[in-house]
Amino acid sequence: MELVTLLSNLQPIIIVVMMILMLSVENIWPYLPRATNTKKHNLRNLGLVLISFVVNAAAGIAVVSVLQITADKQFGLLNWLPLNNTVKIIAGILLTDFGSYCGHILAHKVPFLWRSHRVHHSDANLNATSTLRFHPLDVLYSQALWFSIVCFVFGIPMLSFVIYGTFFLPLLFCQHSNVKFPAWFEKYARYVISTPGWHKIHHAADQKYTDSHYGDFFTFWDRLFGTWHQVQPDEIEYGLYEFKEDRQHTIGYLLSVPFRNLKRK
Repeated sequence: MELVTLLSNLQPIIIVVMMILMLSVENIWPYLPRATNTKKHNLRNLGLVLISFVVNAAAGIAVVSVLQITADKQFGLLNWLPLNNTVKIIAGILLTDFGSYCGHILAHKVPFLWRSHRVHHSDANLNATSTLRFHPLDVLYSQALWFSIVCFVFGIPMLSFVIYGTFFLPLLFCQHSNVKFPAWFEKYARYVISTPGWHKIHHAADQKYTDSHYGDFFTFWDRLFGTWHQVQPDEIEYGLYEFKEDRQHTIGYLLSVPFRNLKRK
């Protein structure tokens, strides 16, 4: 439990450090075209980030409670199989990511869920502040409800979940930052992990690209189920076609998006 506590306490620090680091790097060496008014773009995103951050903290408490109950009651797939602790931890990490992959697909395919998830995809100028640009309802679904189900059904160990989150956070910031990573890294690392170049395809305006590259950390699932494409990040248009007006990116408007009937273009 000491390792769980250490990693849990480290996660907020990772968020702050990665936000500052990636904003600094992309300010000097931007990869893709930046927003016309970068300051306004960043402040809007950060405002939404702060709201979602509070909701995410509450969601985290809910998931931890489920993890504790699952462990105490020895419920779920991994608790029913005769596995040693090391194998169980590794399997827990993989199943956490697989569960995230499945939940991500649902967020795109179920109209009600897409209404809130599209807030994350509506940003046409990806940078570090886009990383945690989520609607609070999307956070409640993906972080509280869905992960609670995944952890309960699979019997995810607490340590697996915390390790996954700790390593995923730095990658998450790299994925959304306006920074170009070395070609050799993109070429080889994407056979295992969702590199920045790989994940950016998921943020394309073209729906065939938006509805692909669902894997958060590993690319195994996208390759296995054929939900991926071969295209370069600088060859695609970002955001969503139905979010072209500046007023649609204010905090107030974005919070109202789940309740608006915006047709997907």
